[in-house]
Amino acid sequence: MIFFGLDVGSSGCKCVAFSEDGIQLASRYSEYPSAAGQSDMDPCTMFEAICSVITGCAADKTVTPGEVAAITVTSFGESFVPVDKNGKELADIVMYTDARGVAETAELISKVGDDNIRRITCNLPDSMYSLPKIMWTLRNRPQVADKVWKFLLIADYAAFKLSGEAKINYSLACRAMALDLANRCWSPEMLSGAGIISDMLSEPVPDGTIVGNLLPDIAEKLGLHTGVKVLVGSHDQISAAIGSGVINAGQAVDGTGTVECITPVFEGIRNSREFTDCNFSCLPHPHKNLYVTYAFNFSGGALLKWYRDCLAAHLKPEAEKLGVSVYRMLDDTCPVEPTQVFVIPHFMGAGGTPDMVKTATGTISGLTMKTALPDIYRGALEGLTFEMKYNLEKLAECGIKVDRLCATGGGARSPIWLRIKSDILGLPIVRVKSDEAGACACAMHGAVAMGVYSDLAEAAAKFVSYTDTYEPETTYKALYNEKYARFREARRNMLELYK
Repeated sequence: MIFFGLDVGSSGCKCVAFSEDGIQLASRYSEYPSAAGQSDMDPCTMFEAICSVITGCAADKTVTPGEVAAITVTSFGESFVPVDKNGKELADIVMYTDARGVAETAELISKVGDDNIRRITCNLPDSMYSLPKIMWTLRNRPQVADKVWKFLLIADYAAFKLSGEAKINYSLACRAMALDLANRCWSPEMLSGAGIISDMLSEPVPDGTIVGNLLPDIAEKLGLHTGVKVLVGSHDQISAAIGSGVINAGQAVDGTGTVECITPVFEGIRNSREFTDCNFSCLPHPHKNLYVTYAFNFSGGALLKWYRDCLAAHLKPEAEKLGVSVYRMLDDTCPVEPTQVFVIPHFMGAGGTPDMVKTATGTISGLTMKTALPDIYRGALEGLTFEMKYNLEKLAECGIKVDRLCATGGGARSPIWLRIKSDILGLPIVRVKSDEAGACACAMHGAVAMGVYSDLAEAAAKFVSYTDTYEPETTYKALYNEKYARFREARRNMLELYK
């Protein structure tokens, strides 16, 4: 059997084909024609990209279409698509980075109570999540309010378009700020406060659930058969953890895509005020009734994409000539030593953890007439890493300790960034061999669902392997410590300006 992993991101989507032995057979990627940080996105354009990457994998010479058993979907969270009873999209996707829903969040707090929201959803109430934005949409988009049947988050939207069934995995449902985590169902209190009913959302199901088969017209379009199963996998950051072999308590993954996120695994639900005050949330891990939280920064890979497009566009012709990515060229010219350039990476607001100040802005300082563009690039890598170091310190205060990181995502392809991370964080970092941890986790879910493996741990033994290990070095320890102390002070001062 062959298993497709469909990883739907906020900048682009990919489909990766795996054999049942965990061997990667084919891969396709499509970047959306949208600017970094764009607050709305056309869902039809996204779905066409999804169809394109699946079709590309199905047509690859390494893949026999008749052997494809399942397509499992993972996606980024919070964002949603409103559809009518015929499944027609009624509006653009409202992205998680959008500022709408602030007033609605305050209304939810007044109706449900701040402590109750934290207890039920294990989230700090915030307009980043789906529920406040759904409230805003119903009040400000009459074409949606009059016709809406379902509000679909991204993975259940993709699965719905492929199968005709509206079901959402538990971990993605947590990102709506409407799921009762302890009882694994939509919270009547949260929905009542929002003025919606549960039928307006997909049915919550365990991660890795088969939701249906490919619709006949979709199967024909994709070049696949109608017996292919469609599954909802896990929220993308949990997928990155599973596809990195992070399936036991005490382990953590550092996934760097558009958003950088460190995902540690632990036992027991966490919803204390100390925990949620840092905007840490608690989500179910699908293995052994474990849980995870996210320490994340909106401006992760998105900041480097901005740098590539705005400050390094002149490198694109040469990169194409050499047959390498612009990111590879940036790494090759990056200074080996720390520079005086100082970056606070709040280019898409602060956080999301341990602070959420949406109006905050990023800064680049320490520039002189001797500063070159590669110095700014290294400053960005260091600034992003300092932000995650601050997150890890806050996690430790909540009793969640990370001893080693598994690196995955686009950022894991950068040796210079992994070296910087290991040195600044003081942690060993092991690089996951596959660049497609999220898609790999989807394939693992598919293989377990189809009975090839008994559980994710057995599947991981076949699917997951590692390459380079970066041990922390002390060469620049004093410089980094000094720079980090300045970072914390500057970060605090800058956030005070915007609170």
